[in-house]
Amino acid sequence: MKNKSIIFIAFMLCTLLFLTPTHAMAKGIYEHQDTFVPQNQAVDDVVVVGGDATIWGTVNDAVIVVNGNVNLKASAKINGFVVVIGGNVRQEPGAVITGEIIRFSFDNATKNSLLVGGGLVAGTWLLQLAMTIGLIILPVLIVFLSKHHINPFVDRARQAPGHLMYIGFFSILIIFALTVLLIVTIIGIPIAILLLVLAAASFIYGLAAVSLLVGERMKGMIGRPNWIVSLAGSVVLISFMNVPLLGAILFMGIFIFTIGMMTLWIFEKIKTKRLKKT
Repeated sequence: MKNKSIIFIAFMLCTLLFLTPTHAMAKGIYEHQDTFVPQNQAVDDVVVVGGDATIWGTVNDAVIVVNGNVNLKASAKINGFVVVIGGNVRQEPGAVITGEIIRFSFDNATKNSLLVGGGLVAGTWLLQLAMTIGLIILPVLIVFLSKHHINPFVDRARQAPGHLMYIGFFSILIIFALTVLLIVTIIGIPIAILLLVLAAASFIYGLAAVSLLVGERMKGMIGRPNWIVSLAGSVVLISFMNVPLLGAILFMGIFIFTIGMMTLWIFEKIKTKRLKKT
């Protein structure tokens, strides 16, 4: 019976220890239950998750409570800021806060804002991921399906890169001017859309040629099939395109380069047909 009594008393003491609110007795308090800071005590920080913080004493830095309330009694002094997430701040007359009170409530408006903001962030990330995968796969498919038909574009890009940039820049200006004029006339909107689609297709096809050029300069690519070389080059190019600022500059440079490549190819085809007719 004596042993049973000792075990019962120990059990009750442990229960009281874990169920009663915590009284702050250290420099920094980090708890998951209701926490008290006595009147004549000073601590550096109070962080409570899933409970309330009741403060009679002094907190030198910050009070942070998540999913709980902050109760500042008349003798409380906070020499910093108070952050409450999912709760309220109750401040009695005489309580002093030298910093800011930051409170995040989880009402319906906040939840809707978080859902909308999170949806936009997730949607933007998914769109960027889809575009990244597409810009890697499409050039590889073009190289694989076109086989050796893409080699003339690669040779042209290798021989006259500066010339192609020059042609591409002025071609883009012409395409932009034509697109604006067609949109203004309203009737020409379908033609404007067609021009933009052709420009996008030219970019993808030209990107396939550029990816081959980049892949050829990588170690271990000699003697490999063209589609593997293109895959390696595409991964490198698209990786750099995802770098802020540098990616935008690289994208514009490749876009101008590829448009110049396709413009020169079109002019050469027209010139060849005219020579055949004569």
